[in-house]
Amino acid sequence: MELFVKDPSTGALLRFEARPERLGSDQGFHIINAMGNGFFIASKFGAWRVVDGHHVEPELLTNIGLALEGRPLKEQL
Repeated sequence: MELFVKDPSTGALLRFEARPERLGSDQGFHIINAMGNGFFIASKFGAWRVVDGHHVEPELLTNIGLALEGRPLKEQL
């Protein structure tokens, strides 16, 4: 699925691809940016978390989670 996410530091609109996947016992999404790099996130304890060790800025992760939940772009940070 294609996601449009606001970069919280610049306000630029970013495009990601989200693919549902399972990593170990976690069901979540493999998030892939325009350059083909990716990371895995899952919803845990009511918040979206990176579960594969990659570093993602917390505000960007929040915006990706909001996009996955189908929330309007105006609600992103």
